[in-house]
Amino acid sequence: MAANDLKYNYSSTTTTVISLAATLANAANTYSTMTNLTMTPLDNSTDDYPYARAVLEIVDTFAAAPTAGSVISLWMTRNNIDGASDTTPVPAASDIDNIAEYVGAWVMDDQDVAVRKEIIINLEGVTNADFYIKNECGQQISYSANPTTVKITPFTVAPT
Repeated sequence: MAANDLKYNYSSTTTTVISLAATLANAANTYSTMTNLTMTPLDNSTDDYPYARAVLEIVDTFAAAPTAGSVISLWMTRNNIDGASDTTPVPAASDIDNIAEYVGAWVMDDQDVAVRKEIIINLEGVTNADFYIKNECGQQISYSANPTTVKITPFTVAPT
């Protein structure tokens, strides 16, 4: 690596921000009071990383093959936005589009197989946040034994 080449510096911590041990219907989204959902806030307050790798994993596949080119989208609400209080209101079962911040989406293929995909998201100015997914793939996300998860690893890019 030459001097001043860019280097990715990843956090030593990956946070499982979503673990859903239930099915998720098409057009449905996760929300904080959802049964069998564990949400862990991402704490980015120490290092203020500007970016993150967000990995979606669906082990138990779908009810049938998703629509090619459809998506599972990632949404966020910020915590401690004024130093003490969180974004309000937070999404419920059907209003995520109007309340949360859109962060990105994983594009699905028309195959009824296990999925592990990553996207890079922007965390500039985010010190702490909760994350949600919205199923827009045309099929129910299945659950039999393995939860659907989203894991986030913050990083920065700096010259060497």
